[in-house]
Amino acid sequence: MKSKFRRLTASFMRISLVILLFLVTLIFAIIQGGFLLWFIFFMLVPFVLYSLLVFFTPLQNISLERTITSGRLEEGDSLTLTMVLKRKSALPILFLAIKEVEPKGMFEYVDERLIRKIVVMGLKKEITWDYQIKNIARGRHELQGIQIGIADLLGWVRKTTYVKAPKAIVVYPKVEPFFFERAISHDHGQFGYTSKKKQQHSTMVASVREYVPGDRITWLHWPSFAKTGNLYTKEFEFQQSEDICVIFDSAKGTDFEGQVSFAASLITAALQQKEQISFLGTGEKPYEIEEFNSQADLEKTMYYLATIEPTPFDMRMYYEKNHMIADANALLLITSNLTAEWIELLGRSAKKGSEPVIFVVHPHNYRAFVEDEALERLAQSKGIQIRYTERGQFASIGGIS
Repeated sequence: MKSKFRRLTASFMRISLVILLFLVTLIFAIIQGGFLLWFIFFMLVPFVLYSLLVFFTPLQNISLERTITSGRLEEGDSLTLTMVLKRKSALPILFLAIKEVEPKGMFEYVDERLIRKIVVMGLKKEITWDYQIKNIARGRHELQGIQIGIADLLGWVRKTTYVKAPKAIVVYPKVEPFFFERAISHDHGQFGYTSKKKQQHSTMVASVREYVPGDRITWLHWPSFAKTGNLYTKEFEFQQSEDICVIFDSAKGTDFEGQVSFAASLITAALQQKEQISFLGTGEKPYEIEEFNSQADLEKTMYYLATIEPTPFDMRMYYEKNHMIADANALLLITSNLTAEWIELLGRSAKKGSEPVIFVVHPHNYRAFVEDEALERLAQSKGIQIRYTERGQFASIGGIS
């Protein structure tokens, strides 16, 4: 409120000085006469008139629309954003100075010329312009609104207003080709079976029983209903089912963006190949998907991967007794910051006979350190596989065993 009051006070002071200058020039021209004073007076007339026009031009009726013409965006794509500015008044405005206010995400770091612009308005009620950002970063990027300013030709009178135009842009991680294949037989105990019943995955009907509220519609036994007119529910034969838990380490590492891309690629490939997996995103606020039942679950997980930021935390505090890790028959950890704590936790949590796999994503030309070799020996002693990969090479990592 104080800021608005100050702007109004400043505008009145400026227009008052312009009018005072105009009156003083007129008085001197009348009293003194002479070509020079009248010439100065008439030279000031258009500038003073335009200053008055600027002062009385309403800016509150200006609106802004933003349109993305690029479709679904992935990391590394180009973003094309179209801006449409409309106003109700037809009063002539030579130009508008436009600036984005409090942009977030990648907009904080783009070229200043993209978020600050001078557009020629004239008598037009609508103007359109667009800008393009190449090689956009993963994440949620937000635009709040714009500050619009106008001024007269000599800068005597200035006016500004704020126009709300919120726009959130989500850039998803890059999904690379990946083949989710387990190369080692179940008979060797690498990916045994869970001890949990999962009736929804069973196809063998052992018997039927009376319907109980809460039973799924897909479990109803319609032939019995046709014969008796009463509802019956299928009783499924116990079937062992695979339970693979994919764990995403949200701690900052050597290539966190590559790690996110790898997780998105692995999950997408696994679901395309009809693998049954669960997903655990670690951090101070864990993200859990115990079962992917629909495309909506995949989209929700991709949004999580699009917006996740690396956070420092003590993983043992949160995941030492996590039920998803404890119940899983196979554990896959995705990280770019391999630690002894993770190796110890996976070693304690892995089911007997299973062999957890840790995927470590490193930047290109990463140089291994002595600590890495020590961690490899520790993992080997715990029966844990470690596989290294980098962006652009996910397809060549081989089978999941």
